[in-house]
Amino acid sequence: MGGPGMRVLVIVPVYDRVPPKGAYVTTREYVQHLAVAGHSIDVVTTVQAGEPRVEGGVRVWPRGHLRSAISAARPQVVVSHHGDRRAGQIVARMPGVAHLLMVHGMSAHRDLGHPAVVWFPSQACRAHYRAYRGRSVVLPPPVDPRRYRTTPGSLVALNGSTVAKGADVLAQVAGRMPDTRFLLVRTTGPGDPPMPGNVELVDRGDPRQVYGRTRILLEPSLSEAYGRVGVEAMLSGIPVLASPLPGIREALGAAAAYIERGDIDGWVREIRRLSTPTAYKAASAKALAHTESLDCAGILRGFEEACADLLLSRRERVQPPTCAPGLLFPLHSAQPTPSPPHTAVACAGRPETAEVVAWVHFGVPYRRAGSETMLHTMMRALANAGTRVLVICSEMPQAPAVWNIEGVPYAQLSPAAAEATIRRIRPTALVSHHQYAPDAVVLSKSMGARSVLLVHNDFDQPVLNLAPDLCIYNTEWVMKSLAPRYPGLEQTQALVIHPPVLPEEHRVPKTGTHVTLVNLNQHKGVDTWRRAASVLRTCPFLGVTGSHGTQVLGPAHRNIRIIPQTSDMRRDVWARTRILTVPSIYESYGMAAVEALASGIPVIAHPTPGLQEALADAATYVDRSDTRGWAAAIRTLYPDGPARARMVAAAHARSQFLASQTRRELTSWIDTLSKLPNRDTTRRSPGPCR
Repeated sequence: MGGPGMRVLVIVPVYDRVPPKGAYVTTREYVQHLAVAGHSIDVVTTVQAGEPRVEGGVRVWPRGHLRSAISAARPQVVVSHHGDRRAGQIVARMPGVAHLLMVHGMSAHRDLGHPAVVWFPSQACRAHYRAYRGRSVVLPPPVDPRRYRTTPGSLVALNGSTVAKGADVLAQVAGRMPDTRFLLVRTTGPGDPPMPGNVELVDRGDPRQVYGRTRILLEPSLSEAYGRVGVEAMLSGIPVLASPLPGIREALGAAAAYIERGDIDGWVREIRRLSTPTAYKAASAKALAHTESLDCAGILRGFEEACADLLLSRRERVQPPTCAPGLLFPLHSAQPTPSPPHTAVACAGRPETAEVVAWVHFGVPYRRAGSETMLHTMMRALANAGTRVLVICSEMPQAPAVWNIEGVPYAQLSPAAAEATIRRIRPTALVSHHQYAPDAVVLSKSMGARSVLLVHNDFDQPVLNLAPDLCIYNTEWVMKSLAPRYPGLEQTQALVIHPPVLPEEHRVPKTGTHVTLVNLNQHKGVDTWRRAASVLRTCPFLGVTGSHGTQVLGPAHRNIRIIPQTSDMRRDVWARTRILTVPSIYESYGMAAVEALASGIPVIAHPTPGLQEALADAATYVDRSDTRGWAAAIRTLYPDGPARARMVAAAHARSQFLASQTRRELTSWIDTLSKLPNRDTTRRSPGPCR
């Protein structure tokens, strides 16, 4: 860590003992930690007037004393909030000072400028600002249990008296439940919203007093970057009912009950369900269990580390930073988590002991196309077998500096920094695919490492002329297609690993009602899918946007619903799907189709070699240009009956066959890699983790 002695100037609209907004609560807690840790902290308030004061070791300067604040602070780091216009003007007066921008919400103003680093409270918030390509940290708001834990009360509460926080929903719910008492915490602003007589309004104060009166917390927000109040309430075992927003889901996971904001009947029904002691006890226990992993101290240290990292020299900053507990990782998410002890970044975040390194452009969860998912599953298999692994991504500016998925550590490094890091680690094997494959093969040969190339299609592959030690093909047909074009492949060891799809990771207990297309670009067949929808006007269609290719979102038909790309395919896609359509002009394999098979979802596909190898007789094949044929196939497979039952059974059977195939192929991958001859028998062993 950077150690005591940083000089930090924080610009925030207000700095009150009882902050009026969650964003200010979060900032205040970070500020107080920095002060307690021994750093020199000054705060400039851009809204509040008055005289300078010292509070908890922090010098607070109202806006009228800005010049004196800058002179006294002599800041090395300046922290501000996105959307604070006055803060932007102040930062501009301090050129050369490292700037950390805090983004607390999903603003319509998405231009974040050019700060040295941006802090986001969640991966969902980070994804909202897609145009930003600079450095970032994703760090949950710190929630100190000592400030919130109490004994729950008897009321149904909402924190925030605006429509944005769901006050309109509360009014309707309370109107339908006159015998239930509700509590509404006022938000700063003129007047109180009209409420039924069974709603009590209170001013914001000690949160324990609010949660001490709360039995159930409602969070029917229009937008949330994280969902902090839900975490606060769960610390006391208070069940939370919330809108299914990505930020809230990231904060609360499966511990909350999710209800669409406009479904007033659903809110009423869930509140009544929790009135029974058995249901309430189960929901309360789930809430408490969800907060057991809350690491407030680690998150605070993570923010301190992010500030300290800005002061490092450029040479030092190309290395992955020390991983303070919680740094760069969402707190409650199936996405990045702290690294387990055996992984390559367990030693203070320094990937020093990786035996197998993959150097690629993109990585999960920020890109989840077939290439990234296949690579991740292969690296996870190695990690689970006890091999120290690391994945380095050199084209992921939206990702943090380091992260960890399912025991696989990732790092974001520039190409030059990646090469330097790999040379320092000196892995026994270097894996790559796509654009970094040529550099990786050449680098591995220069170090005496074994080179492994993943081949995902039968397009021209000049890298094959570099003679990698092992070629992994994603299908038999791709390997056979490339062989005649690259005679040198006869000397290269080859292995076929079909893109691994484990059914239990994709299966849903109940499928939905939609005819679905994943990735709405022309090569994936969006035109075929739309023409079928225009023919079958009474049938619901679902389109899921993709990460590759131009997405065609129109023209709109009433029976078409479009949703954004999601990292939770089970909940957002497969649970809504009755038939999957795959009218792609080219698929080297077809992972989405194989994922659908796990839930017994019938698939209609254009007969590409890859889809035929993946699906065999578990799909209905129709040429993508035959609109009538697609409509007829959908009509046949949509209703319950012998035709649908036959394809559902075929889907399940094929899924089980592919699962067994995946297990065999991953075992072969681990065994083959271990037996590859090492180019350098004098290689030194990795040093100890210090």
